[in-house]
Amino acid sequence: MKSVVWIYTVNTDGVVIRSSGSGMMWISSKKFQDKLKKELLPEWNLSIISYDIAKNDIPDADIIMYNEMDMAYLDEKIKNTGLPVSYIDLQTKNADSIKKKLEKFAENKIQ
Repeated sequence: MKSVVWIYTVNTDGVVIRSSGSGMMWISSKKFQDKLKKELLPEWNLSIISYDIAKNDIPDADIIMYNEMDMAYLDEKIKNTGLPVSYIDLQTKNADSIKKKLEKFAENKIQ
């Protein structure tokens, strides 16, 4: 099973930064996260995290996904090698589109 870490929100020392992850559209996000986790099984093990920019630790995973609107807060190593998730896909909760983009990205990255 391949691992994917999704940086769903960003924080500084545990305090969530006002970003795409802290907006009103995230009220029903837990249900969407669970749906995506199930759709990615058994090929992918999806972990969803909040990334602490004060620590700048790079998550350990085959692929790192992140919300495109949070790019300004992320380490260059993540931006250069990770998969940005479209704000539109998040807003519309389009799990199928995210899965297809992940699979295509993985084809090029994981050999």
